[in-house]
Amino acid sequence: MKVFVAVTMLAYTLFGCTPNQTAKEDIQNLRALVNLQPNNAKAHFKLGLAYLSEKQYEEALAALQKTVDLNPNDTAAQAILGITNFEMKRYKEALPAFQKLTELVPNNHEAFFNLGNVYMNLKQFEQAIPAYKKAIELRKDYVEAEYSMGVAYYELGKTDSARIQYEKIKDKNNFMAGSLLRKIERRN
Repeated sequence: MKVFVAVTMLAYTLFGCTPNQTAKEDIQNLRALVNLQPNNAKAHFKLGLAYLSEKQYEEALAALQKTVDLNPNDTAAQAILGITNFEMKRYKEALPAFQKLTELVPNNHEAFFNLGNVYMNLKQFEQAIPAYKKAIELRKDYVEAEYSMGVAYYELGKTDSARIQYEKIKDKNNFMAGSLLRKIERRN
């Protein structure tokens, strides 16, 4: 949830919404604005952020979805829509946002890592592996992605490939390496 809060706070800073007492006023004003200008993607986005600040997640998701419906190339809206759905364990709903995000920012390792995580939670391990590989290609020594790819291999019953991932991370992160090794050893 810390990532979710950090991304939301960053979005507030970048897009001018204020996470304070004025959030309720912001919501009222932004709802009025989107009623007057229903095709104003930026207003829908700011409304989504204001709803997030008030922990009104369903309303936030609706506003963010409207934003990406109006402007599918809005990377911030795609990212926050994906993260919000992911945090709410709505992995099927998070998937299109992260897929689109990887198209829009093909050099962003986090977009691919998040896409891999969505696939993992959907138990689509075969699809998770290429997403993690791309994340690692974009950011060398991405231990979290290397570990997650090892878990995906483990889940697919590919213990040799999982062990290769263990070897890659064993000197970088003892905790992750140990966790992966315990999984592999349970299987054998």
